[in-house]
Amino acid sequence: MAYTLPMQLTVHEIADIADGAEVRVSARARAEIARHHETANAIAESQPVYGRSTGVGANRLTATGADPVAHGMNLLRSHAVDAGPALGTAITRAMLAVRLNQLLHPGSGIDPSLIDGLERMLATDSLPEVRQYGGIGTADLPALAGVALALAGERPTSGPSFEPIGPIRSDSALPFMSSSALTLAGAALVTARLEQLIGAGLSAFALSAGAAQANPSAFSREAALAIAIPTAEQNATRLATLIGPPDWTPARIQDPFAFRGFLPAISMFTCATARLREAVETLVSRSKENPRFFADEGLAVHHGAFLETWLAHELDSVALALAQTAPLGLARLRFLNDDTFTGLPRFLAPALAGTSGTMIVEYLAASALGEIHAGAAPVSNHGAVLSCGVEEDATFASTALDKLRRSLDGLEIMLASEIVVAVRALRLRARGDDGLSEELGQLLELGARLPAEFADRDLRGDIEIARELLPAFAAHRRLPSAGAAAASPLAARRG
Repeated sequence: MAYTLPMQLTVHEIADIADGAEVRVSARARAEIARHHETANAIAESQPVYGRSTGVGANRLTATGADPVAHGMNLLRSHAVDAGPALGTAITRAMLAVRLNQLLHPGSGIDPSLIDGLERMLATDSLPEVRQYGGIGTADLPALAGVALALAGERPTSGPSFEPIGPIRSDSALPFMSSSALTLAGAALVTARLEQLIGAGLSAFALSAGAAQANPSAFSREAALAIAIPTAEQNATRLATLIGPPDWTPARIQDPFAFRGFLPAISMFTCATARLREAVETLVSRSKENPRFFADEGLAVHHGAFLETWLAHELDSVALALAQTAPLGLARLRFLNDDTFTGLPRFLAPALAGTSGTMIVEYLAASALGEIHAGAAPVSNHGAVLSCGVEEDATFASTALDKLRRSLDGLEIMLASEIVVAVRALRLRARGDDGLSEELGQLLELGARLPAEFADRDLRGDIEIARELLPAFAAHRRLPSAGAAAASPLAARRG
């Protein structure tokens, strides 16, 4: 797969590029950037331009010297201060692609040689080293300054074949740094991961619902109409596809919230994820540089678009939605382990009385839930005063991203735990007189790699297998037949 930029990049396309997909710059787009660069230079001759004819931050009122090369390189060197562990290849490639795509939307006034350099970095996999700490949600200045130094040849790249572009002038130094490309790239990868985990979560719930003989009316399309959350009907349809016409008589007229509240909870979570995706996919395809040049108006507009308030808010929103949804997963494990609820052996351990079976899986999931709860504290309500008091706010979008990543690590463990327990419960139930719908049986077959032994044993391997199976559970999409699509889960039940 090869992507020709600029384009309206999606989170999944960014994930493809992170995994090594080829990136090309259209000749027309490069020519447009070259023309825009000339226009921006002409505009800068008629008015002061922040970071080009002045210093930055508290030095914004200080005129710079006459040497644009010295000013540009000094600006980059002074801002390239990151720290912590080096980031991996995938996130670095995604960051370069996002920045390249943004710069190809005219507005920065940047020299097209930087476009060429970014394209070569991606083509040759000659990547700069970027470290974790430095961004505060007001543009990823340290990360991008470091990339610029690698483009100029002052920092090494991972590939030996990269040809530096040479010194970067003041007309391009600040514009190149003026982006949250690293945070946006990470948010794109997180969003793609979120969508996969949501798909796996629907499958895990379907397995649990079958094992618990839950009342399907609570997650029917009719229930979705009452819930009224925009994604509720879509999620109900996906669950109907995964479960099929239930082959059980509901054990209860009304289930606990772990089952009855799943549809509103997952729908709220999917809504938050959709809003995050909208924010990311909008921002990766916009010229947000400060200042931004408008060729037709002959203006360099100074603004505050670098404050990533929208992105930070949506990252926080997803973390909060996950923290509200995840406890229901732990509750389902508790109910599946309870013989008075399921009618199955306690802790799904039929071999010997008093054996622990899947008891400790609850503890594992609770440990992961603690990480999710810790990650739910919003960072959007904080700020920072910097640069002699001139820059008096920060969104900490990068911090919101890091904590959401950790929350998703916890979610993976919780989903793997639910799959292990639900598959075991369904296997026990299938040994009796209770049948499974064809659709639920197919879902159960995805877990065939999980050991079928019910005796007490080390379950670490089971959890790892289930984590490896999450993509398969996420991708499981069996389209219903025309009759099944039209039928209501309330009435559909095989004889």
